[in-house]
Amino acid sequence: MSVEIKNLSYTYSVGSPFQKDALHGISVTINEGEMVGIIGSTGSGKSTLVQHINGLIKLTSGSIKVYDIDLTAKKPDLKRLRSMVGMLFQYPEYQLFEETVLKDVAFGPMNFGATKEEALAAAEEAIRLVGLDFDEVKDKSPFELSGGEKRRAAIAGVIASKPKILVLDEPTAGLDPIGKREILNLILSLKKAFVKTVIMISHNMDEIAEFCGRVLVLSEGRLIADCTPAELFEKEYSLEGTGLTLPHTVNIKRLLGQKGLSLKGDTLSAPALADAIAEALRRRV
Repeated sequence: MSVEIKNLSYTYSVGSPFQKDALHGISVTINEGEMVGIIGSTGSGKSTLVQHINGLIKLTSGSIKVYDIDLTAKKPDLKRLRSMVGMLFQYPEYQLFEETVLKDVAFGPMNFGATKEEALAAAEEAIRLVGLDFDEVKDKSPFELSGGEKRRAAIAGVIASKPKILVLDEPTAGLDPIGKREILNLILSLKKAFVKTVIMISHNMDEIAEFCGRVLVLSEGRLIADCTPAELFEKEYSLEGTGLTLPHTVNIKRLLGQKGLSLKGDTLSAPALADAIAEALRRRV
């Protein structure tokens, strides 16, 4: 178990004219090793939920346990929690702030107690891990980097502390298709390297379908589904009322079925769909 959430509710601006219920009785356990997608329309409570996991939003109702840290404790160890739970916000390049890329990436480890030498070594490793040329970028201002490089530098800043859990809020937002693929492949490589668990918010159903083994669906602050992408997307009505659309691969499979070409097996990713189409055409010959 990485994260155990029980009966979590949250209300913004209690007692004011702007009071808003954001979460209603959410209970879910995320196991170590999982890559979990969280989907839902704008305002469904996705960001509020994940910000509870590393203590950015103070727990007011329900309980959360992240490994051995109980957030219902009187004084939970938030510093250790945040070293274990790395969070990448939407457009993370806006998180960059230091004079140089190296200083920016080293900030996290130093903040969590590493010596300067340890922090710089961790920063170098992280910069190389995200695919940036260390010697080329280390002394550059983060703001001199291209958009894709800024995104990678921001990810390096999060992973330099070697978190066990990586929480990503729309990690591919604003990127072109090649950039999206590169960032998603990078996330997979980080998971293989040392990140135990990945939790990813996305509005892109194709990304969720291809990369996540499990998906949580939120609607108006409530958890309405917790299943595999295949289980969710096989039903035409599965996303009704959420404002979300089915993955392109699912729509293509259904259109081909209407034309008489029945596809078998996993077709959630583009390569798997192409293989299934090729196999169906071979069966016709």
